[in-house]
Amino acid sequence: MLHYSRILSATRKFLVKAAPPTPPRWLATQTIPQNMARQLTDADRARAQAYLDAMEDAVAAIPEYDPERIQAACEEVARAHPIDDALREAYSAELLKKMADPVSVSYLSSNFLKDDAPWGLVVYRGSYNNDEAWERMLVQIRRDVDTALELAGQQELAKRHDLVIVDDRSRFDGAGPDQIRHHFTDWAVGELQRNWSPGTQIPSKGALLSATGIMDYLYQCGPRYNFCLFVDDTCLESLDRMAMPVVKLISRRWTQGGERQQGSDDDETPGWEGGVTNNEFEDVGWVYVHMCDYVDVQSQLEESDDWVDVYVRPPLMRFETGFKHSPGFWRRGGSFWDGSESVG
Repeated sequence: MLHYSRILSATRKFLVKAAPPTPPRWLATQTIPQNMARQLTDADRARAQAYLDAMEDAVAAIPEYDPERIQAACEEVARAHPIDDALREAYSAELLKKMADPVSVSYLSSNFLKDDAPWGLVVYRGSYNNDEAWERMLVQIRRDVDTALELAGQQELAKRHDLVIVDDRSRFDGAGPDQIRHHFTDWAVGELQRNWSPGTQIPSKGALLSATGIMDYLYQCGPRYNFCLFVDDTCLESLDRMAMPVVKLISRRWTQGGERQQGSDDDETPGWEGGVTNNEFEDVGWVYVHMCDYVDVQSQLEESDDWVDVYVRPPLMRFETGFKHSPGFWRRGGSFWDGSESVG
C-alpha cells in the first residue's frame, strides 16, 4: 500500500481541499476560506466523507504506481460520489479546525522580554539559483502561518509574528549550516537585547553567550533565539519534487563533537548528511522539517532541550525509515515512486 502523501501529485486535482479521516499533513497548507459560503448539514458531511473514504480505498488498492489506473480510479470515485468544490472546501475547513492544536507561545510571557516581543524564526537564503522558487517558498511560509493561526483560532498572534528574512548573496551564497549558525548566534544575541524587558539592565553579548542554567536567557526566551531556518538548493528543489517541501532547521546550541548517542560509525547504509560518521544517531546540528510545519515546530521547540524530540539525522525525517523518499532523493538518482526501504 502506497503512503498517502506519495499519491498526492497524481490525485491532487481530485483531493485538493478534501480531508480523509486521518488527513495528510500537506492538507494543512491549503488556504481556508475566511467565511465559508456553505453551512454543512449532516447529510453534507456524510456525502463528503463517503467521497473521501472511497477515494482513499480506490488509490490504496493500486499496489504500484500506474498513472492511468490512478486517474481512472479517481474519475470513477468522482462519478460514484459527486460533490462540488464548495462542499469539499467547507468540509475540509471544518475537519481541519477540529484537529488543529493550539499554537504554544508561552515563552512570550518571559519576564526577560518586553510585552510586545515578537515570535517567529529567521530564514536564511543560501541558494541563488532560482529566484522564483525562493519567492514561492516565502509566500508559502507566510500563508502557512495565517492558516495555522486561523485553524487554531489564534489569529491575534499574527500581529506579533515576525518572519525575518536574511538574503545576502555576497555572504551566504553556497553557505553551509555552520556558517549560518555562526551568523545566527550573533543575530540572536542582538535580537534578545533589542527585545529585552525595559527597566532592567540589558546583558552584554558575553554574558548572554556564557550563561548557563536559569541564567541562560537565550535558552529561556524561546525558539526565536535558539533555532533558525536555512534554504539551500535541495530545499528549493523540493518545491517541485516533494509533496511537502522542506527547509533545514538549525540548532544554535549545537557544537561539533558534542554528546551523541552510541552506535556504529560504519553503518551498512551510507548516505547520511552532515557530521563526521556514518552513525545514524550522530547529531549533526540540523534537521529537515516540512515547510508547512513552520508554526508547529516552534510549539514543539518551546524549550531548547526539546531538540532531542525533533531530531532525526538527515536526510531522514520524522516518521520516515528510508532514503528513497527523503529530501534530495532526486539528487541520489531516486524516484518518488520506486518503492520504500529501511535504513540499517
